[in-house]
Amino acid sequence: MVSKGIRGIDMFYNLNIKGTKKWRKTPDKCPHCGGKHITGIEILCAYDGPLFWECDDCGERMLRFTKQTTVKHLRKTEGLFIDLEGMENICQQPPN
Repeated sequence: MVSKGIRGIDMFYNLNIKGTKKWRKTPDKCPHCGGKHITGIEILCAYDGPLFWECDDCGERMLRFTKQTTVKHLRKTEGLFIDLEGMENICQQPPN
């Protein structure tokens, strides 16, 4: 849930992304554990597509864009409220 009062920079720090290297495309392997299962993570309303990458093996997160650009996208979600309990009722089709 994103609520009022949480700024884009705060959201960025809550993601615990280590390092400053960025990967525009999905990394071949995790630089932390060497795992080969990397998932693109999207943040609703922030960016249309993966905003950062996450290793399925160790959970480490990696930048897709620079820190500054990532924070800029996260700022778009400031003040939004997301009902996580209602997510199971969301239609599987794009909105009208």
